[in-house]
Amino acid sequence: MTPKIDLSGLRDLHLLSQPSVWPLATGWWVLIALFIIMCFVSFLFYHAWRQKPSVYAIRKLKKMKGEIGDDLVYLKNISQLLKRVAIAVYGRPQIAPLSDQKWQDFLLSSAPHTLTKQEARWIAFAPYESKFSDTLDRQLFTDHLCLWIKKVFKNKKSS
Repeated sequence: MTPKIDLSGLRDLHLLSQPSVWPLATGWWVLIALFIIMCFVSFLFYHAWRQKPSVYAIRKLKKMKGEIGDDLVYLKNISQLLKRVAIAVYGRPQIAPLSDQKWQDFLLSSAPHTLTKQEARWIAFAPYESKFSDTLDRQLFTDHLCLWIKKVFKNKKSS
């Protein structure tokens, strides 16, 4: 026979508890705060960049390139857009009275070597035409207009 052992005086073994996930340590709170601040600052920078007039004008220009089928209507809208850009940069008193040949001369002189004389003529005289008979390469024309917009804003900032 085996002797009986009294085990009633023994205590249970207790394992250590796992570290808690919550509440977070101070370092995690700092990282979360930095992440939120970075998201907010990024949003502000993006919003400011998006509202920049040159970015808006170029985006509008590229959108018009694909949406408008008729070349004359496209050129009329381009003329309006460039007039709005010029008013934003140079002011209404200087730009509003320009039309026809004066508008064409302004387009050529405000950002030299960006538009050809023919392209400036198309833009300046499109609002007064009833039909457009030339051939228009929209991609090349849009590239020239984007360059004009960028140079006009850059020239105004440097002066």
